Amino acid sequence: MRLFLYGTLAEAAALARCGGRPLRAAPQPARLTGFERVRLRGTRYPTLRRAPRAAVDGVVARVSAETMRRLVAYESGRYRRIRVRVGTAAGMALASCFYGDAPTRVGWRLRQHQVALRSRSF
Repeated sequence: MRLFLYGTLAEAAALARCGGRPLRAAPQPARLTGFERVRLRGTRYPTLRRAPRAAVDGVVARVSAETMRRLVAYESGRYRRIRVRVGTAAGMALASCFYGDAPTRVGWRLRQHQVALRSRSF
């Protein structure tokens, strides 16, 4: 299944660690229009907020059902999966992505210190 990633999990090492194994194919650049990347209320992590004139750059990765199960467990109850259409070099594609329960209006961008992911047992 395809998964659009736009935050800390867009980094290949973070995705492999949380997903339980490296991906078979490298994630591909993708863009989600109609949303902006913002901070999830009460955290330092990102989520999406609907914004008709905005776009979020990220990657699309093909993940197995087991990897998706692990990522759902990692993301916690604060995030749910939604279906989105993203633009890729090959055209438009349907994908899932994680959408947080309390988006703010505060923009978010990846900083090197944020790649150190929260620790969680699987």
